[in-house]
Amino acid sequence: MHSTMTADDEREYADRIREARLEHRRTRRARRHAFWANLSEFLLSIPAGVGVRLGG
Repeated sequence: MHSTMTADDEREYADRIREARLEHRRTRRARRHAFWANLSEFLLSIPAGVGVRLGG
């Protein structure tokens, strides 16, 4: 089967795929960063005595 896409179409298609991948990576990175930031904020908000008791 022969592709009917021109070279310009193929370049644009490749650019769109690349952009979508980058956006997906950015979103995942931001979500992961927010998770760890919230977790560390929560852990730091636990008073020292309670943390020791929970930790053993």
